[in-house]
Amino acid sequence: MESLSTSSVSGTLVTLSAVLMLLAAFACLGSKLFNRYVAYYGFQSVVLSFAAAVIAEHYGSGELWALAALTLLIKGIGIPLSTRHLLLQRLDLRRDVAVSTGLSTSLIIGALLTAFAFLVIGPQDLPAGAVASSAVPLSTALVLLGGLAMVVRRHTVAQLIGWLITENGVFLGAITLAATFPFIVEAGIFLDLVAAVLMMVAYVSGITRSLAEATASELRELRG
Repeated sequence: MESLSTSSVSGTLVTLSAVLMLLAAFACLGSKLFNRYVAYYGFQSVVLSFAAAVIAEHYGSGELWALAALTLLIKGIGIPLSTRHLLLQRLDLRRDVAVSTGLSTSLIIGALLTAFAFLVIGPQDLPAGAVASSAVPLSTALVLLGGLAMVVRRHTVAQLIGWLITENGVFLGAITLAATFPFIVEAGIFLDLVAAVLMMVAYVSGITRSLAEATASELRELRG
């Protein structure tokens, strides 16, 4: 099976997709609006589904085509729409004020983490001429940026978006390095992650609904 080289059209498209996903993660770090968090994640997931479709076309894999379609429907459309409806609109969340560091500081730290990813995972550590030599460091940077978003954001919804960005980075690296893995393994990991996301959304919704219905006297009783 022909490897996915950086000089091929498919390789260029996958690398470009990885760059766009990284830029979306930086845009999320540089914003304080919940709507933009969700919009950037949705855009990132759509680009990820496109990258998966390019890899599927290159290898002629029907399983990867199915995975690309699931990524688009669930992560690119389903999760952003449900997050907007269940959390942002219902709870009237607009601006995130629970940020532990300034936006400029977050972006600087993100740039340093991206440079660290390229230093740790250099082209010499990956197959020569393979698109993985550029996509894997970018996917690693995505994982680190998602983790950074979870650290610097204190609101649960913002941390959820950071976790989802981290998962997108892991997914990008997986389909780039292991495009020939059995479909059952890829689908199993994907569905496990989606189930975890849905559980997390339900958990957040339950907590916020309980707090919204609590009285001031009940909240005062929680103080130690």
